[in-house]
Amino acid sequence: MNPISFQADYEIPRDRLTTFFRWIIVIPWAVWVTLYSIAASVVVFIAWFAMMFTGRYPAGMYDFVAGFVRLTARVYAYAALLTDEIPSFSGNPEPDYPVNVDVAAPQESYHRGKTFFKLILYFPQALIGSYGLVLVAYNAAFVSWFRILFTGRQSITMHEALVVSAAYLNRSNGFLLLLTEVHPRALDVQRYDPPADAPAMPPVAA
Repeated sequence: MNPISFQADYEIPRDRLTTFFRWIIVIPWAVWVTLYSIAASVVVFIAWFAMMFTGRYPAGMYDFVAGFVRLTARVYAYAALLTDEIPSFSGNPEPDYPVNVDVAAPQESYHRGKTFFKLILYFPQALIGSYGLVLVAYNAAFVSWFRILFTGRQSITMHEALVVSAAYLNRSNGFLLLLTEVHPRALDVQRYDPPADAPAMPPVAA
């Protein structure tokens, strides 16, 4: 089981106005995430050395990087139209937010060899994410943007596609940032029964 969980509520109805301007509205959060990422990169660099010598992730550094993972996931979800609720600028746990990201406590010890070769171990995930799921997420968000504008509702099909891609990318991010040694699986996502009136994508005509 992956120590980084990702869940996103399916929402009905959706806000057409904020959807139309979504990629403009999210700019301040994108700037903040960029600044946070610089600080998180420095912390991870220092934590890497600490883990190589002690086999442990310093608690304060772990919490700081875990906050970055939570914030990034919520901003990504908002930008990709998984939710209409504006995220905060905080990386703290927010169980009431429609997109819930839970990062478990640090491992008792970390394998020094896996820590040393983290970038090599991450390479397959980078291929899956960069050349696969990022494309899935981009297309799903693009289709969702038009669907919500015209109908005020999100397709359950597109919602699930966004959840799958966001969950994998979020867990892969946690793996790269040394939070976990568990490789993410693309289909390891939440299971739920969608509402009976949740619209699906129309079938393709033969």
